[in-house]
Amino acid sequence: MQYQQTKKMYMKNIVGLVLSFIFSITVVFAQQNTVANLIAEGVKLHDRGDYSGAIEKYKQALKIDKNSQQANYELASTYYAYKKFDESLTYCNKVIAANNGYVDQAYILKGSILDESGKHTQALKTYKEGIKKYTNNSLLYYNLALTAFNLKEYKDADNALMKGLKINPSHASSHLLLGYSMSVQGNRIKSILAIGNFLMLEPTGKRAESALALYEDELNKHVKNNDSGGVNITVPFSKKDEEFSSADLMLSLMQSSNNNEANKGKSKYELLAENMKSLFSMLGELKKENKGFWWDFYVGFYNALNNAGHTETFCYYINQTKKDNSVYTWLQDNNKKYSDFSNWYISYKRN
Repeated sequence: MQYQQTKKMYMKNIVGLVLSFIFSITVVFAQQNTVANLIAEGVKLHDRGDYSGAIEKYKQALKIDKNSQQANYELASTYYAYKKFDESLTYCNKVIAANNGYVDQAYILKGSILDESGKHTQALKTYKEGIKKYTNNSLLYYNLALTAFNLKEYKDADNALMKGLKINPSHASSHLLLGYSMSVQGNRIKSILAIGNFLMLEPTGKRAESALALYEDELNKHVKNNDSGGVNITVPFSKKDEEFSSADLMLSLMQSSNNNEANKGKSKYELLAENMKSLFSMLGELKKENKGFWWDFYVGFYNALNNAGHTETFCYYINQTKKDNSVYTWLQDNNKKYSDFSNWYISYKRN
């Protein structure tokens, strides 16, 4: 009899514990669901420009779960958009200190705040701290590079961009910034290689217009028509870009011959395609005797593109921002070439 009573008491306790556990799980799930809903509502308000409304939602979420790093990060992001940098930094630091989600994004946001506040050195330090923890976050490298570039610390900017592009070769902004950096430093061929890759990823829009203008400037940089109807070619020499000097000279010679009698009747896009085929082919040959980021990452890419027969398509494709009917007509009439080019790019694996 006593055994039966003990057994009943034991079973009663077990059932009580199970029900208590289920209740606890239900409460936690309900809280998590509520927190997620509040954050989602906050994000929608943020996107509509209602920053004060968004902040209120995130703070409600934190009252339920004070350890929600998503809520802390979203608060930091909204305060940043609200131009309340001190508050934004406070929540960035909370996320970083907790070290439990959204930390790499908090480093990026914190660095952006410091940079925009004129604290460029601190911004660089923040990005570098973030990179030590998150070595594969390409955006940390890009943001570091952007700050360094604006400070005219080009070597640091270039190194960061190259590391970031190895992680994410499809990050258009990194190609663009690297192209601008090379242009500022007088590295013509490198600028052309980087800007061309940007235009493959982003062929239309305001950034594309500026990038294409730079691309064309670089192509014609050392070629000028003289008063007698001839062409003057400047032959620059830079020890830091000596490895590309022969390609630089060859490109100038090709560009200067565009107005020759033999080329009359050819469109500028046809001439561009012919010149790029020759340039990419030459660079491919030079690659056999050279190594390093530019030769492996860019030259190898363009050489493969050229060998696959896509250079002509590439030249029309990157000129879309001109809104030239002849460009659109060519792309429409050569849909198979465009499709093959697109598929090739998607499947290409960079070194």
